[in-house]
Parts: sequence; C-alpha cells; structure tokens
Amino acid sequence: MASTIQSPHDAIFKGLLGKPEHARGVLCEVVPVAVAKAIDWQTLTQIPGNFIDLELRQQYTDLLFSARWHEGSELLAYFLFEHLSAPPKTRDGPIAYRLLRYQVRIWEDWFSRNPEAKTLPMIIPIVMYHGQAPWSEPRLFGDVLAVPPGVRPAVERYLVQFAYLLDDLSEISDDELRARAMTAVAKLVALCFKHARTSPDFMTLLRRWMDVVREVVLAPNGLAALAQVLCYVLQVSEHVEREALKVLLAREIGPETEEAIVTAGQLLIEQGREEGRQQGREEGREEGRQRLQEMLLQLLRQRFGGQVDSHVEQRIGAASIEQVETWTRRVLSVATLGELFAN
Repeated sequence: MASTIQSPHDAIFKGLLGKPEHARGVLCEVVPVAVAKAIDWQTLTQIPGNFIDLELRQQYTDLLFSARWHEGSELLAYFLFEHLSAPPKTRDGPIAYRLLRYQVRIWEDWFSRNPEAKTLPMIIPIVMYHGQAPWSEPRLFGDVLAVPPGVRPAVERYLVQFAYLLDDLSEISDDELRARAMTAVAKLVALCFKHARTSPDFMTLLRRWMDVVREVVLAPNGLAALAQVLCYVLQVSEHVEREALKVLLAREIGPETEEAIVTAGQLLIEQGREEGRQQGREEGREEGRQRLQEMLLQLLRQRFGGQVDSHVEQRIGAASIEQVETWTRRVLSVATLGELFAN
C-alpha cells in the first residue's frame, strides 16, 4: 500500500516538535508542575509508533515520548503528544476514545516486552490544538460514555476515567507564547501554527519575532529547521510570498538565510512531486499531472508574479507530466521564464 502523504501541519509537527530537544520545553509547559519537577527531562526519548496498528497510523499523527523519573531510575513515564489543526471529524469518534485506543496499544507493546510486570507505566495524553473553531470536545473520557445521570454516581467507580491535557494555542497570547521556556524553534513553530494560515498580516507579525528567528538561525542545524518552518508558511498562507520572505530575512537577519529560502523551495518541490506521484498511483496519471501543474504555477507566481499570465498557464496545462517535472526542477535556478521553458 502506498504511504500516506503528510499534511503540512503533520510534517512540521513531527519533523521539528518530534525532536526531544524541542519537545522537552513544550511538554514541560503543559504537564502539572509536580510532574515537570519529578521527570528527568534529559532522558526524554521519542518512541517509534510501530506498535500502532495500520488503521490508526493511516488516520492520525502521533508522537510518543518516554522519560525516566528522578526517583526510581528504571521507572518510565510516557507522553502521548497529539496535534490537531481542526476539530476531529465526527466519523473518527471522540478524541478521548482515540487517545484511549492509543494508550491501550502502548501498554500492550510494553507488556509484550515486560511480561512479568505487575504495574503499568504512566501515560499522559496531550493535545496541541491550533484550529480556527473553538475546542468543544469533552476533556474527560467519562463524559463520552452514555450513562443516565441518575445511574452515574452508582457506576462511576467501575468506568474508565481519564482526562487529556489540551494546549489550545488560540487561548494563549503571543506574549505568553514568547515567554514559554521552550527552544526558539518550538516557539516559532507554535507561532506559525497559531497565525500562518489565517493572518492576512503574518509578515508584520513575523517581523516582530525576528529575535526568535535569529535564535533559530544561530542554533545547531538552525537553517535546516528554519527551512522547514518557511516551507510550512509558504504552503498554508495565502498572504506570504517567497520573495517577500527572502527580502525580510536578508534585511533583518543576513544573507545566510537565503540558504533556508532555497531549501524551503526545494522541500515544496519535493512534496509537490511526491504528492503528484501518489495522486498518480491512487487516482491515475492525469490527476498526478494536474497536481504537479498546480504546484509549479504556485512556485512561478511566487517568483515572477504578474509575468505568469494566461499564456504561461496554457503552456503548463498542455505539458506532459515529464515536462512539468523538468520545469519544476529548474524553477529555483532560472532567472527568467524564458530560461525555464528553454529546451
């Protein structure tokens, strides 16, 4: 079966917040203070989700981390870290039910490796939410169980009960977000989750966060991380153009940021090509060609603006998938549209 293409939100969530050095601060900020103090955060490790069954892997994105307690060096705690860019779909069931399924899979895997164990490791489920609609899902699993109110007190102790932590970015001010004890990369990802899709003035907001962007650039592997963030912004925002980003970063940070812009463009191309290939496998060659054409036109408009007229659109619309792939590979290196279409 073909692999499922990640959404831009999934890609940056797993690609950057999936790294323990960035996840550490995010988790510390949302778990209870007593837990944050009792965990040895230097032992935080991402756990591959191979134990999750195929159905869950195809439908959802998850991150799972383990860490050791300061007391009892052999004892583990697990943090199940989810993100949602929109309210969960009704057909998927309540988010609390989904998280319960995950926890059961985690414990099953743990018991398979510790068959003599008499206790279970703690799992704290956490959901980072950055959708536009207010969060309306029940936070307690017991609230999704259909029990008559008059009967509930009598059966409460026999029911599965847990709550999940919700990190709703729309409920956090930008100043609070900036003040969080997180890496600059994690702060920038959270800012982009919160604003990049919806803010028509995101460039102005980003300009006010240039000190955070500068921290990202100066960090180890900072330009690569910045490239992933810029790729995300260019994918989800209707108000940000590649050239405007390039000018802003060069002026505020320096010429070294051009590398991140180029890499972001390459990531866009690769994602567009992979999406086209998968569309070709799943829906036919013609669908894949159309998706590649749309991606190429998007990149050209970002580079050449009004020069991309109806004649350019018609030429790309009539081209084969092989020709569109060739032009897509050239788009970041050519100086003019004439060079792009040269044989």
